[in-house]
Amino acid sequence: MKLTNEQKAAVDCQDNLLLTACPGSGKTRVIISKLIRCIDEVRGTPRAAACITYTNTAVHEVEHRLRRHIQLGDDTNFDVCTIHAFCLNYVFRPFRHHIKGYEQSASVLTQDSPEFLAFVDAACADFGRRNLRFSDYEEFVHLQIDATGRPIGPSITNGGVRVEEAELYWRLLRRNGFVDFCLILYFSLKLLREHAEIADHLASKFAWLLIDEFQDTTDLQVEILSLIARRNRTRFFLVGDLHQSIFGFAGAKPELAGMFAKRINARTDLTLTGNFRSSTRIVRQSENLLPRQPPMRAVGANKDAPHDPIYKVAGSAFQAITDDFLPALTQLKIPVGAAAVLAPAWFTLFPLGRKLRTNGVSVVGPGARPYRRNRVFAPLAEQVCGYLVDQNPEAIVGIERTLFNLVLDLTCKPRFKIFSYEGRTVVYRLLQEARRLQGTGGGIAWLESSAAAFSDILVAAEYLTADQAWRVRKSVEEMKQDMKANKVDLVNLTLDDIGVYANPSAALKLSTLHNAKGREFQAVAMIDLHEGRIPDFRAATQEDFDAARRLFYVGMTRAERYLLYITDTSDWRNKPSRFLRAGTGVGVVA
Repeated sequence: MKLTNEQKAAVDCQDNLLLTACPGSGKTRVIISKLIRCIDEVRGTPRAAACITYTNTAVHEVEHRLRRHIQLGDDTNFDVCTIHAFCLNYVFRPFRHHIKGYEQSASVLTQDSPEFLAFVDAACADFGRRNLRFSDYEEFVHLQIDATGRPIGPSITNGGVRVEEAELYWRLLRRNGFVDFCLILYFSLKLLREHAEIADHLASKFAWLLIDEFQDTTDLQVEILSLIARRNRTRFFLVGDLHQSIFGFAGAKPELAGMFAKRINARTDLTLTGNFRSSTRIVRQSENLLPRQPPMRAVGANKDAPHDPIYKVAGSAFQAITDDFLPALTQLKIPVGAAAVLAPAWFTLFPLGRKLRTNGVSVVGPGARPYRRNRVFAPLAEQVCGYLVDQNPEAIVGIERTLFNLVLDLTCKPRFKIFSYEGRTVVYRLLQEARRLQGTGGGIAWLESSAAAFSDILVAAEYLTADQAWRVRKSVEEMKQDMKANKVDLVNLTLDDIGVYANPSAALKLSTLHNAKGREFQAVAMIDLHEGRIPDFRAATQEDFDAARRLFYVGMTRAERYLLYITDTSDWRNKPSRFLRAGTGVGVVA
């Protein structure tokens, strides 16, 4: 794997390291190169290297690219996962018998889980709150917890959730055998603190911990890593960028990165300054918004792209996308699937996605998927349909990972043999059955018949019980009800329509600025760039405004060749964001 001098210096470093990486600097390539080195180091030993990333999307990307370079049998010497998956699989689940209420099982609760609404309703009802709005449920999604188990974070400080409500909510989860992401971290830290042998075990197992997006670490995460680091058996390769710290609402504290680096005596003198993603014109505007030292440089294939970022005022975001953005893609010969529409918040994207889809534009993102993503069979059906449509052998890895998650969610037990030869034969049986059923009818008929056939295969392989397999079949009925509610033409639903979410190469991406972190697109349209949106109308401190500036910075640095800023006149109060203005922003508005 070819590396620049800056990248090679980072990969060659054998000390603990905190590496600063500018946008588009090839940090994923660096992390993969370092992970390959680490695997070479531990191959043939009981030890391993773990790469911890911020999102499941990043997990899949790293694993997909890594598998081109590793050897047969290396699977036992590495893992790529999120911090929550790391704690869940290596701390909480293996040692949960030490925690009252979780001796038998533990299911992960997300905001998409059907039980989530019921638990929130029950917690609030005890304090006289009923008929909750969507925003009330969102406050529970953003709950945080400190090392003592006390609820903290914006949801508590802004009064969206009472401390007593949060504590009751977590008691209900525990009583019913559920954990959310907060409790996974809290109980993992508690286990590590109270049972020194667990930290000893992790330090003995992992020779290296590679951690991406380290600027967005939290107190609990740092304490968990510190307990491992104290054993002096694990080395750390930390990658981050304070200019891209955007998850303060989730408890991220940029200052923790430097504190932890000092605690483990990590080097901090290495920096990646070359941006391989964006044009010089886009980089220049990003330097206007947030200057770096040393400055970021455009060094990639798009360096000389001739298009200045454009500012557009339209009657609505939909009008700007259809009248300006999509025609520009055609003119520049940029595939729709290589473009994205980014917004400060999801509620702007949801109606836009539905309107675009209604007008024949294939979209992926909020308002695009016509059923809830958490339906048990949905992720596996999407991956298999994507494979049937595209026939890409590399998609097999995604199917394995999705099957692993399906079995884990239904059984609460990780079945790592899914990634073995035996597991691969089960995957091929699923694909063989999927192909056989492909010509028996439309998308709905395929969903119904494949859910039944897949269930039988998974029961025969002893991955699921008959009762658990029944939930797979039932989820197809739930998907159909979702699609009916969203007025989807079920008669004409095709496998392509289902598979687009696994292989969205031909669909326009819709994303919040937060969710776009770590991604890149040939063309980007940033919508709803108004005062009150970015920065948010609730911003009151310099820290709030600095965080909003970093969020804008993340959005604009996703673009490779073409960048369109959009405001609209749909509301008389809409004024251009300060980050568009000369002097306080990129300088496209006087």
